[in-house]
Amino acid sequence: MMAPHVNLRATEYGIVLRGTGRIQIVYPNGSLAMDAKVKQGDVFWVPRYFAFCQIASRTGPFKFFGFTTSSHKNRPQFLAGSNSLIRILNTPELAAAFGVSEEAIDRIINAQREAVILPSPAAAPPDEVEKKKRVKFEAVPKVIKSFGREMILGFD
Repeated sequence: MMAPHVNLRATEYGIVLRGTGRIQIVYPNGSLAMDAKVKQGDVFWVPRYFAFCQIASRTGPFKFFGFTTSSHKNRPQFLAGSNSLIRILNTPELAAAFGVSEEAIDRIINAQREAVILPSPAAAPPDEVEKKKRVKFEAVPKVIKSFGREMILGFD
């Protein structure tokens, strides 16, 4: 799994080069915008400010190529892992906000050693079982409704 991240400067595009996996995208408020299975040849895009992650299928590797709409210095802002934004917030104020000691908050924030590629949960159900339980599309606000199925081209 590629760590959840967000692009604050540009829309991101991706092309699946090999294998299958899932693309999970959330609205800026944290609610699920899309969870789609993708395969070789599919093209996906993620609007600016929307957090997302790419998750490989348990059946094999998942390779994709990604690019953005900006030529400016444009790095992903990771939301989990050892490169996450939360490390910047590791301050006495954060410890006070959670009502714990600075040492406790430091142990929590620095517990994850992986940076960009995170291990998938071993107990995760296979894609087919998960697919049966999933609702195909959730209701979305009108502003996002136009994105609809166009966010992924060529998926089931």
